[in-house]
Amino acid sequence: MSWSRCSRRIIDVCEVIAGQSPEGKYYNKDGEGLPFYQGKKEFNDREIGEPTIWTKKTTKEAFSGDILMSVRAPVGPINLSTQHICIGRGLAAIRASKKVNRDYLFYYLLKHESEIVGNTGAVFNSINKNQIGNIPIPIPPIEEQKQIVALLDQAFTAIDQAKANIEKNIVNAKELFQSKLNAIFSQKGDGWEEKSLGEVCENLDNKRIPITKNKRVSGEIPYYGASGIVDYVADYIFDEDLLLVSEDGANLLARKYPIAFSISGKNWVNNHAHALKFQNMTSQIFIEYYLNSIKLDDYISGMAQPKLNQRMLNSILVPFPSIEIQEKIVFMVKKLSIHTKSVNNQYQQKIINLEELKKSILQKAFSGALTQKEVVVLVS
Repeated sequence: MSWSRCSRRIIDVCEVIAGQSPEGKYYNKDGEGLPFYQGKKEFNDREIGEPTIWTKKTTKEAFSGDILMSVRAPVGPINLSTQHICIGRGLAAIRASKKVNRDYLFYYLLKHESEIVGNTGAVFNSINKNQIGNIPIPIPPIEEQKQIVALLDQAFTAIDQAKANIEKNIVNAKELFQSKLNAIFSQKGDGWEEKSLGEVCENLDNKRIPITKNKRVSGEIPYYGASGIVDYVADYIFDEDLLLVSEDGANLLARKYPIAFSISGKNWVNNHAHALKFQNMTSQIFIEYYLNSIKLDDYISGMAQPKLNQRMLNSILVPFPSIEIQEKIVFMVKKLSIHTKSVNNQYQQKIINLEELKKSILQKAFSGALTQKEVVVLVS
C-alpha cells in the first residue's frame, strides 16, 4: 500500500505527557516515593537505567512501556520506561494507543531521533508537547506494523550482538596492553633504582592558577584540567614540556580518564592537575607510562572529595633506571601503545559502521523496502 495515504500525527495515535519537575524539597536518595527522572542522563540503548533520585511528591508520571523522549538539548533521544516513574521538564512520555504498535512507534522515533527540526529548519534546543504531537508518522495496518517490528527486531538483535562482541574485544585489548605494561615495569634488573617522584622532577604546582569560566578570555592557548583540555584562552603561564597528573581522586580511583599526560608548548594549567617538569623528555615519558600502569589509591586522601595532594604525589615511589634503560622501555611501550591504538581504532570504526547499518535498515523499513531476505543480507 502507499504509505503516503496512511500518514497521521503522533497526537492522533498516542497520548503525549509533558514532564514537570516537583519541588526539590521532595527529592530523596532513599527510595521513598516514585523514581524521578529529569532528562536523558540515565538513558541506555533501549531501556532507561536504574534511578538515582526519588520524589515523595509526583507531578507528571509515565508508566512501564511508555516511550520517553528527551525534550531539552539534546532533543530527540528516546528510551523505554521500565516502571511507574515521575518525569521532569527534560522528558516527555509518549503512550501508544491501540492504533499503533508500541515497538513500531519506538523504531520510527529512533529513525527520526536526529531529524527533529523546527519550522525554520533549525534543530530544537527544546521541544514541547504540541510539537511532539504534530510529528507525522505513517500508520499502516497493525499487522503490517508487527511485520516491520519483527524484521527490525531480528536485524537489531544481530547488530547489537556484533557490537557487544566488538566492545568485549576493546576491553580485552586494553587489558592486554595493561598486562604487558605491568610486565615491562616489573622486570627490574641492574641499573634500577627506586626514588620518590619528588626526587626525579620539579613540582610547579605553585604556578597553577585557575580562571573561572566567566573570566576567561578566549584564545588559542590550551587551558588544561584534571583530564585534558578544558578550554582555550588568550594567555599562558607555561611554555615548556610538562607532565600533568590528575589530582581528582574520583578520577584516579575509577581510572576513567588519563591519570598522567604529557603536554608541550604554551599552555595554562588550572589547580586540578599537578604540573611536573623533568630534566629530559625520556624521563618524562617513562614516568608517564609508569604512573598510568599503577593504582594510586593509597596516595589519595579525603572522603567527600578525594584528591591526590602535592605532598602525597611527591611521595609516590617510582622505578628510575639509567637513561639508556629508560630509552629502551619508552621505545617498547610506544610501539605497544601504537599497536593497541591501531587495533582500538579498527574496533571503533566497526562500531560506527554498525550504527550506520542501523540507520540504513530503519530507512528501508519505513520506506516499505525492508524484507526478510534483505535483513539476512544486511546482517550477514
